[in-house]
Amino acid sequence: MVKAESGFDATASRPQSEEYGIAMWTPSVFRAWAVDGDGDGDKDLMSPPDAISTMSLYVCWLDQRFKQAGLPKNDLPALVAAGYRTSDRTVIEERGVPERVRPHVNTVMRYLAEYER
Repeated sequence: MVKAESGFDATASRPQSEEYGIAMWTPSVFRAWAVDGDGDGDKDLMSPPDAISTMSLYVCWLDQRFKQAGLPKNDLPALVAAGYRTSDRTVIEERGVPERVRPHVNTVMRYLAEYER
């Protein structure tokens, strides 16, 4: 997911959508989930260790939400990628990957397949 979000660029930014850093966090969502991944005493969305540690916590939570909602377990990787791009609520309400994030999810799934080889 990090490759699809930022191409592993720790300085990536999309100011128009307020997304920043290697995991392309919005400040408000990052603050809600933030983890001090590098143990330096702060939680900084521009810090790759903090951003990636926070991403791992958040995607594990998404996985559990989608299982609890009864979504297909075989679809969890795509659902988690969609939830990260939109929200858990949107994915649950649509009972799958929303069309507007389908291109992004396809990119994540393509990268996942490359890593699984």
